[in-house]
Amino acid sequence: MAPPSDADPVPPGLTTLRLWASRHGRTLEAVRHKWRKQAGFPDPVGELPSRGRRGGGRGQLLFDEAALDAWLAAQAHLAPPERIDLTALRADPDDRVTLSRFAAMIGKDRKTVTQHRSRPGFPDGDPDGRYRVGDLLQYWNERPGRRTI
Repeated sequence: MAPPSDADPVPPGLTTLRLWASRHGRTLEAVRHKWRKQAGFPDPVGELPSRGRRGGGRGQLLFDEAALDAWLAAQAHLAPPERIDLTALRADPDDRVTLSRFAAMIGKDRKTVTQHRSRPGFPDGDPDGRYRVGDLLQYWNERPGRRTI
């Protein structure tokens, strides 16, 4: 296989784990250190040239994107959790609720929700400890670190 040029760093049909992980809403660390160790994970099919200043080190490994997608489709236990729809909550997005109430609405323990308060991207609450349902639901559906294995 000819080395890819700078203008087209990844040949069509191939991908790096970094690109593939981000496309599937997962972290590179989860894919590299957990998923890749599982049976049947596709082997690399090539390698990008090193981009180091002195040319040392390895380049990023290239994988067949279709093989990665097929492997992931066969891993039911790695499927991301279902997104919670606002209509299922029977609430208006502008309703103000406590975190305990929101946890009850989505069927989770209160602590499961409150532990996220200090994390980046968590919505700001009112001085009385209430939050917009729409903001909480958006954070919950898109929160970082959602079930990497």
